[in-house]
Amino acid sequence: MGVQSSQTNNSFPFILGGVGFIKDSQTILTDGSRTVVLKQFTVMSQIASTGKWVPWLNANLGDNTGLQYPMGIYMGDDIAAATLAAADVTNQNILYAGHGCEIDASQLVFDKGSTGGGTAGALTNVPTVPTGLAMQAEQILSMKGIIPVTTVAGDNYEN
Repeated sequence: MGVQSSQTNNSFPFILGGVGFIKDSQTILTDGSRTVVLKQFTVMSQIASTGKWVPWLNANLGDNTGLQYPMGIYMGDDIAAATLAAADVTNQNILYAGHGCEIDASQLVFDKGSTGGGTAGALTNVPTVPTGLAMQAEQILSMKGIIPVTTVAGDNYEN
């Protein structure tokens, strides 16, 4: 008698079309208060003065150091909270630009802050600095060639 098993695969591609430009060897800033995992495909901001990356947060829409803008997508494996709390995390991959790079918007992760208790961002959020920019997050990413598109969720069954 043979044994048959089946599992649902949900490994849909994140980049759906076009060309994505990924910088490796990027640094994610230490967050000593971090108690939650940083997930793959998290929307990220970049501190202009240091070039270090942090999750793009709804709470930072009024910042003026670069934290107010969605500037890339974290492409690596999930990072444990303890790792982020201990030190900068180096040699990480960030999708920072593209040429018609269509990404699956349903897989994007909007971080809720160090403890996971904040308000999640959204593609419709509008950074308020500088005043008068009046652009949604989706438009800012699209200007960088990263185009969030809507997909239809489904499962691939293996048998």
